[in-house]
Amino acid sequence: MERVAPTTATAMSEHWNARAWKFDAAASHRRDASSWRAVFEAALGSRPQDVVDLGCGTGACALLAASLGHRVTAVDGSLEMLSHGRTAAAEAGLEIDFIHSTMDEAKLPASSADAVAIRNVLWTLENPPAALALAREILRPSGKLLLSDGLWYRQRVNNSREIFGTNLPFYNGLTETDARALIAGAGFRSVESWRHLMPGDPYGSVYDDPDTPITFFVLTAIAPE
Repeated sequence: MERVAPTTATAMSEHWNARAWKFDAAASHRRDASSWRAVFEAALGSRPQDVVDLGCGTGACALLAASLGHRVTAVDGSLEMLSHGRTAAAEAGLEIDFIHSTMDEAKLPASSADAVAIRNVLWTLENPPAALALAREILRPSGKLLLSDGLWYRQRVNNSREIFGTNLPFYNGLTETDARALIAGAGFRSVESWRHLMPGDPYGSVYDDPDTPITFFVLTAIAPE
């Protein structure tokens, strides 16, 4: 299997380590917690499942899934981001298996999850298709992928080579059309949007234009049987 981040994993982890302390203060999953919970409840259902949160950061998806009764494993390469996630889980009385690892090194068992969440991660990756291939490998037959991301900049000026040593294909964000193409390329089916459960513009404006709201998507898709 192709690697998700063959050359940028270390630099990306350091990038998020330096930002972990302020990340949750501006995060939509805290400001709009009830809406995100509604999305996860509708998209994943009420039956307890094995859920993997890939690139979990401070645990947005992991915390939501665990609060709904799911058994959650959360993976991230940033130790500082994981530290905040562990603290939040402890404060909420939730049991989550946090794993400090890149996606490439996590060695998650094949066909071990009923659902895999990848939220606001694809734009940070060297090889986004490899992340979806990994999700497909982890998922059981007919398991569910939950994918969310957005278009963070209006001007598509990619300066990721200056920061990480290579150009990341979606460094400025991606559209729902981009995501649907990636999902189809990875062999998933039955794509469904949950954007209607997120009212307004929870992420605010794009980073380089205060008058333009960030467009984002929340999609699920089903793995092959």
